[in-house]
Amino acid sequence: MESEANLTSFVLRFVSDQSPDAPEAAPWHGVIRHVQTNQERAFTRWAEAVAFIQQYVELNEERNE
Repeated sequence: MESEANLTSFVLRFVSDQSPDAPEAAPWHGVIRHVQTNQERAFTRWAEAVAFIQQYVELNEERNE
């Protein structure tokens, strides 16, 4: 019996915000979009992007090497 592939796709955009006028601002921000639903979320911390991905994909964060 063949298993069916489950495809989940994301698009990530990273934008550099560094400006001489606002050196205290975060140096970048991002937007992640789930392609199948067109849902988007802005983020400034990678953990926020991972939390968004976990809504659609079960991630095993333990790595056995």
